[in-house]
Amino acid sequence: MNLFNTSLVLLSAGLHVVTHVALKASRDRASFVWWMLLWAGVLFLPIPLLGWTAIPSAGWGWMAFSAVFEAGYFAFIALAYRGADLSVVYPLARGTAPVLLLAWSLLFLDEPLTSGGVLGILLITGGLYVVNLPQPGAWREPLRALRRSGPRWALAAGACTSAYTAIDKVGIGYVPPLLYTYLALWLSLALLTPWTLRFVGRAGLAQEIRSSRGRSVLAGFTTLGAYGLVLLAMAGSMPAAYAGTLREVSVVLGAAYGVLVLKEQGGAMRILGAGFVALGAVMIGWLG
Repeated sequence: MNLFNTSLVLLSAGLHVVTHVALKASRDRASFVWWMLLWAGVLFLPIPLLGWTAIPSAGWGWMAFSAVFEAGYFAFIALAYRGADLSVVYPLARGTAPVLLLAWSLLFLDEPLTSGGVLGILLITGGLYVVNLPQPGAWREPLRALRRSGPRWALAAGACTSAYTAIDKVGIGYVPPLLYTYLALWLSLALLTPWTLRFVGRAGLAQEIRSSRGRSVLAGFTTLGAYGLVLLAMAGSMPAAYAGTLREVSVVLGAAYGVLVLKEQGGAMRILGAGFVALGAVMIGWLG
């Protein structure tokens, strides 16, 4: 596996954590997501201005298909954070995608996956499960959490992530990766706007921008920047299953933030899970 592409995805993971920390700290998550996407469109306006190219109809079709799942992801993740903590939602949302992406890659993308790469995916997936364990004997606790609405929304968000990542692997064959990311963002925002207005209203949007303007600007930069790096890696021949799984190293960073900065409990299990994730990332990087 190309180490440059691996580095792009790992940098993306760091940016992704920043996005979710800012989202969780917001007053209203649905409003924050809307502003975050709008700011992303404004901040990255130079992409279409400097890099516009003719887009075939197939490219627009794949972008629109992807935007449906991207809008679903943002709606579901906003709902998840309304009913559950960051330490619950984030591992579930990020941990669901790699397993499904492996299935999509084998069934639809016909991507060549090595045995070392598949083992890396399984190690990362197992590590993500361990990270979410409160203590060594509580192996069923992550599954019990699914009785609550927040974790269920998180799983739905993860399923959407796997879907649009697989779709985008095809889409960037028609449109340059950064331009594809930018235009898909606006399509996602267009789909999300009616839901946001019905869910929170214009008054809710106005209140949110007054309370979290700086955070929403930062999140706008990190959310589009993070996924743009992933698409660049996939355009550089990294299989979608590897790229989508390596992104989940962000869960390790989130766990480290919780243990070292927030002094959250369960540090031993999170460190153990982080070790599995790190080992899986190394296997994908060197043997994938």
